[in-house]
Amino acid sequence: IQYCRLKCSPRLSEEAGEILASSYVKVRDEVRKQHMNKSDDGGNSRPVIPITVRQLEALVRVSESLAKMRLDNDVQSEDVTEAIRLFRVSTMAASSAGNNGKASVLSAAQVSPEVMQQTESFLRSRLFVGALVNKQRIVEEATSQGYDSMLVSRALSIMVMRGEVQERNQSRIIKRVK
Repeated sequence: IQYCRLKCSPRLSEEAGEILASSYVKVRDEVRKQHMNKSDDGGNSRPVIPITVRQLEALVRVSESLAKMRLDNDVQSEDVTEAIRLFRVSTMAASSAGNNGKASVLSAAQVSPEVMQQTESFLRSRLFVGALVNKQRIVEEATSQGYDSMLVSRALSIMVMRGEVQERNQSRIIKRVK
């Protein structure tokens, strides 16, 4: 750790910088379009979480940190891609949840059977029989696809009770058995 602090100070490569810039513009456009669509629908236009220069700077720092963990002096495109994935899962998920997450808890409590079946179908399509998968990663992936994280966790619990899925390593890893 001390060696890393003293000797390693990665900087964005040109390719990584271009990926970051294009992703920044793309996310800003997506947020703007979502906000415009909600305003056009006549619904109450709640404030959205925009991607600002501050978030862009945070993406650069996270990318640099990922490169630093590998003791690399250049930030690679994979580092930027992972930083953007983390951003989308965390910040953008908060944007779509609204009401500081209260809507998310409410929707998981009052879910229709069709929505639960759709969530389970998504999980089955992502979990191959016999494969070990990080539970947090599958929840993040489902969230990025528009599924509610509480609903995904609930669906996984139901699948565990049915014996379709097994939890391992203190419920951090899941394995589909049926």
